[in-house]
Amino acid sequence: MALVLADLCDDFFGLLRLAERRGARDVFDEVVDVVRQGRRPDTDRLDALFAALGLDADAAGPGTGSPGAGGTRTAGGQEPPGGVPSVATGGGHVADRPYVCPLGVCPRAVLRRAGHDAPMCDIGERPLVTGR
Repeated sequence: MALVLADLCDDFFGLLRLAERRGARDVFDEVVDVVRQGRRPDTDRLDALFAALGLDADAAGPGTGSPGAGGTRTAGGQEPPGGVPSVATGGGHVADRPYVCPLGVCPRAVLRRAGHDAPMCDIGERPLVTGR
């Protein structure tokens, strides 16, 4: 599995600090600007960003398919066919649907933690929205 846009979203501030240390802030800002315009960055440009950060673009991302600092996301950072599913809880009740990118660009899905505000999209600088 390759690093994908969801990996950038999942650890936005950590990767921002890394970009500053590695002199890759221009490439980082370029990719972020594209996302903030509601577009997906070119795969080659995203791979170039991860390479500039010293990350293996062909390796699995830090939170891929498992709980991460931002919650959980679908395996490989990609939505399953038919969209993001509801998350079933015990007793036949269905919990809130996962929260997804408010810009409609990133495939990351995050579960809202009980008693917490909606998770944030640090790239878009706004809360994630309830998935459909």
